Amino acid sequence: MKTTLKVLGSLLGIGVLLLVAVLTYAHLAFVRQTGHHYSIPDLGIAAEMPKADIEIGKRIVTVRNGCTDCHGEDLSGRQIMDDPAMGTFYGANITPYALKDWSDEEIAKAIRSGVNRKGHSLIFMPSYEYQSLSKEDLAAIIAYLRQVPAIEKANPPARVGALAKVLSAFNKIPVLLPATQTKIETPFTQKPPEEATQDFGRYLVESACVGCHGPALQGGPIPGGPPDWPSATSLRLGAEGWTEEDFVNTVRTGVSAKTKTDLRAPMPVALLKQLSETEVRAMWMYLSQLK
Repeated sequence: MKTTLKVLGSLLGIGVLLLVAVLTYAHLAFVRQTGHHYSIPDLGIAAEMPKADIEIGKRIVTVRNGCTDCHGEDLSGRQIMDDPAMGTFYGANITPYALKDWSDEEIAKAIRSGVNRKGHSLIFMPSYEYQSLSKEDLAAIIAYLRQVPAIEKANPPARVGALAKVLSAFNKIPVLLPATQTKIETPFTQKPPEEATQDFGRYLVESACVGCHGPALQGGPIPGGPPDWPSATSLRLGAEGWTEEDFVNTVRTGVSAKTKTDLRAPMPVALLKQLSETEVRAMWMYLSQLK
């Protein structure tokens, strides 16, 4: 009996030491990554601004990429997560009140590369996903943000929990420190015409869906999500037996045509319902051929 207790005690002690080691490693990695300066080459966004389409920018922000989900309906910021283990995170105020001193180039780098004005990584921003946006669409977003109402509201500091740091240290939560995930030299995507084509569908999906559904769109646990978030489903609809009618009905009603259950958060159901016929058709044409 005494021998058994000694063994259990030793195992417990080893477990505690391993836990302390992991937590220490994760904290030091987080401090190092947040203090790292990223030198982002000039994106040349200034040349695009005079011809930027504000209406396209509005559509990207309010519907296609759902920036309002994290930054609030008025884009003045809101709390997006408050979890003891993960931490407390906020979508920043991105109205002219907060961005008035930012240049267009600085805003572009924040969106595309996940860095702030000092070149340090932003916290909880899916920039690695937005690298698939074309330069013209990036300029359109900035043009739209410049003309929304300025709302005086401070950005509260984020609280990064121990679990989030551990997941980040092992590259399991790319959204936490986006600058560590973005590829600085990645060329801009060439945007296809906004038509009901497979190419436009791919453009929409790659710039808005891969953050949750994964680069291969195979679904699975959502990186950075709290424990109560359901796993993302596979969007490789050609392999899942979906029909176009199934897809359209799911998008329009917010109810899965396969499981007959409501789509759950963080799926942006309200935004899906605002997609145009062209957008829905294009996305179907792309997703339906994924085997």
